[in-house]
Amino acid sequence: MPTAAWNAFQARSDLQGFSPNGLVLFALELRFGIDDIAAVAATALTDGASDHKCDAVYIDTESRTAVIVQGYVSANAGRASAPSNKASDLNIAASWILGNERPAYLGSALRTAAEELDEAIRRGEIDSVELWYCHNLPESQNVALELERAARSAKALLVQRYPDVQIEARYLEVGRALLQEWYISTQSAILVSDDLEVPATGWFLEEGDGWKAVCTSVPAIWLHDLHKKHEDRLFSANVRGYMPSRRAAQNINFGIEKTASTQPGRFWAFNNGVTALVHKFEVDEERSLLQLSGIAVVNGAQTTGALARVARAQLVGAKVMIRFVQATDPALVESVIRFNNSQNPIKPSDFRSGDRHQDRLRREFEKIPDVTYLGARRGGPDDRARRPSNLIPSDTAAQALAAFHQDPGTAYHDLRSIWESDEVYSRYFSEHTSATHLVFCYSLWRAVAEAKAALTAMSEESLTSDDKEMLEYLRKRGSLHLLVAAVAAAAESFLGRAIADSFKLSFSLNVSPTTAVTYWAPLVDALLPFAPLQLGTVFENGGLRRRDNVSAAISSFRAIVNSTRRANAQTFEEFRLRVSGI
Repeated sequence: MPTAAWNAFQARSDLQGFSPNGLVLFALELRFGIDDIAAVAATALTDGASDHKCDAVYIDTESRTAVIVQGYVSANAGRASAPSNKASDLNIAASWILGNERPAYLGSALRTAAEELDEAIRRGEIDSVELWYCHNLPESQNVALELERAARSAKALLVQRYPDVQIEARYLEVGRALLQEWYISTQSAILVSDDLEVPATGWFLEEGDGWKAVCTSVPAIWLHDLHKKHEDRLFSANVRGYMPSRRAAQNINFGIEKTASTQPGRFWAFNNGVTALVHKFEVDEERSLLQLSGIAVVNGAQTTGALARVARAQLVGAKVMIRFVQATDPALVESVIRFNNSQNPIKPSDFRSGDRHQDRLRREFEKIPDVTYLGARRGGPDDRARRPSNLIPSDTAAQALAAFHQDPGTAYHDLRSIWESDEVYSRYFSEHTSATHLVFCYSLWRAVAEAKAALTAMSEESLTSDDKEMLEYLRKRGSLHLLVAAVAAAAESFLGRAIADSFKLSFSLNVSPTTAVTYWAPLVDALLPFAPLQLGTVFENGGLRRRDNVSAAISSFRAIVNSTRRANAQTFEEFRLRVSGI
């Protein structure tokens, strides 16, 4: 029977274009709260020639998690379970990606994914590697056994290759039930709806505008048992859940475990406590009892998860300070989650949401048709699954601006710095940045991404040798940002005149981003064939972090474009006539 999650996925026309991997992308979006899943698809999808049973590799440095995914969508939704042999394929995928002893035998997309994961692990940016089997059928024990076996093999590879780094190897069968759970969590912050009695002997009440709360202390054993029963459902307000513990002295999770097990009598004094959302709480004065309806931990996921890892007997005497917050207004609930949730901290872009440039851009975008720009603001939890189809995500907009203005390395590797660093932020968001210019840059990025998607969708037999070379280039991580920079650098060649200020370039005010993509598409088609030879060498020698190599490659690309002005005269002229600011 179709679930709400499946119906929501079926309604997502933007994901259907990535078949057969649309469901994989849907799952990643739900789990990691991704704003622009098309941008993730451009780099994360790895299926194709020599994919070695891997459909996607997603690296999320914010949660310090890497995900290796095998996807499967059954045409027969009545099947009792997904085929377990597809789960065992993750054993093969992990061995090629984590072992990576023969990179030449990997397809281009998988090879660059393996290299990027290796770099992230060596830089200390990853704590956990998760193996996902994502499908549209019920979960089963047979699949779980195969996934557990694959995770054990992955762990052995990690220990062998990175002996000085402690990394967890975990697995998830992302089937019908779990997808539904994740989807429901985007509609309601509280998944655990049980009625609970809190073993508290004293408390005090607080209330404010639209909320009320009760603060108390509970035995650590109570939280331990609560997590053992509900596991990650307890963190439904933050689907990333509890991060695995690392045996490092500076790691907070391991520190929590050590304190709880060795100094339980001091735990309350050492720990910051927990905040939880509830549907309702009642104080029973006569019985000296607190009663709760529903619960979701929004601050203290690390504390709760760490306590669950400690033997129950070792927690005797340990107490935890906790506050239960009751609120019904969805906007207020979202704010409570956002400002309390230590596991999902405020994004760097959130600090710019009130910036005068973002405020001005939001007003300017109101005059452009068929587009939504939130200007570094984030909407409510519903937006994670049902955001506007015409949304320009703030992060992708920032990356497009940086790439267009000749900084593809920052665009791809260091998005955070655009929002956090005043110096970097001011390069791309200033009085010179207009909504129409942002559409100009963003639509170029999208046109490049759509060119890749079109090539990826072609059958192997129909790809020409030139097509294969272009696809080989586009499957390299960061290649789209580099191509955007190279096309922008060649603007004087295809616009036919000197450009004093590239921030002035735009289409007219009545051009939507969707229309703008169609303007860029012929130009991208004309220039993309130059990318493999002129830009591909960047990824053979240090990647986008080597600014000297990037600059040299872009200069070569610009020279080639200039030499083809006569051959591409009609395409260039048609594009030029649509551009303002020249």
